Amino acid sequence: MNVDCKHFGLCGGCRCTADLAGKSRPLPYPQELLLKEARVKSLLEPFDVGRWGPIIPSPEEWYYRNKMEYAFAVWDDQLVLGLREEGRFDHIIDLETCGLMSEEAVEVLSWVRRWARDKGLRGYHRRRHEGDLRYLVIREGKNTGERMGVLLATTQAAAQCAPEAFSDLLPLLSTFWLGVTDAKSDVARADDMRLLWGPGTITETLLTRTYQISPYAFFQTNTRGTEKLYTLLQAWGASIEGTLLDLYCGSGGITLALAEHFDRVVGVDTNAEAIADAKKNAGANQISNAEFVCEDALEFLKKLPGSKLSIQLTALVVDPPRAGLHPKALTALLQMNPPQLAYVSCNPESLARDLQGLVPFYRIKSIQPVDLFPHTAHVETICLMEHR
Repeated sequence: MNVDCKHFGLCGGCRCTADLAGKSRPLPYPQELLLKEARVKSLLEPFDVGRWGPIIPSPEEWYYRNKMEYAFAVWDDQLVLGLREEGRFDHIIDLETCGLMSEEAVEVLSWVRRWARDKGLRGYHRRRHEGDLRYLVIREGKNTGERMGVLLATTQAAAQCAPEAFSDLLPLLSTFWLGVTDAKSDVARADDMRLLWGPGTITETLLTRTYQISPYAFFQTNTRGTEKLYTLLQAWGASIEGTLLDLYCGSGGITLALAEHFDRVVGVDTNAEAIADAKKNAGANQISNAEFVCEDALEFLKKLPGSKLSIQLTALVVDPPRAGLHPKALTALLQMNPPQLAYVSCNPESLARDLQGLVPFYRIKSIQPVDLFPHTAHVETICLMEHR
């Protein structure tokens, strides 16, 4: 599928380069995959690796994302809504087209922009810290067709955000939230959340599991690419058995995908909303051997030595944020000495750094890049290890 977006080269959503004719657009996807694979190998080549797997492409090159955070702003005294300009935090491109999420998401984006302008509402000025509207977050169930919207507005603007004001969006949004915030911090979330309609969550299916997703729960951004990633992890877990610990588990995606291969699985995450979803997901999938704990990974690891869980532990999965493992968390992990370790990384630089602390104790069985983010610099990597 070819997508020709009018914002290529200006919007920071896609990574672009100039072609022979001087027109900016993303690299051809096969070429992009080769560059990502070379980057992972260059960073991790100093380590002794048992097997290098060729990069697995995203099943969808375009319209693959299941979540986008569109920012409101003001430009030339007019409200705009879209994504940041490449390299700038304060200039938002007023998106008319986008090949990252879905055509329906662009419809929602366009409708909300028209509504806001008709109401005379102001976009958020990121230097002056003023304005009525902050963000429009859209989440989609790629395999279910469900869609969630979250509109972030100030207390003053919230008075114009009654459910009936958005009735035209009902065919496009399964559920819709209003987040009210007057904070100066420029983040796409609010503590005061008001449900305008729908159940408040959407569902998504991955392989044989069904997942419930709340507004701020972590869920892998590329649904069908994640199915590829989970299939690899299932093949790893199928030969281990025993007890699995999953750190940074989010709403339980990996934990529940691997539950059938273990006697006991325990997921840990600091996001209370994600853990609540994980528990509901375990029940919805009739998985009785899964437990979920809302706690910081480091604090949880500190309490494990000598516990029943540490004695039973046969495998550990870590899927940390881009910064990788905190040095103290890495030390605590090594004190646990799990026989099998799977590191799921969204940043090969931090993976390379963490491997320096792991390889004295663990042998790298395989490294497998999986592309979940076409037309960006990001690439996922699965590193499977076993204790020496």
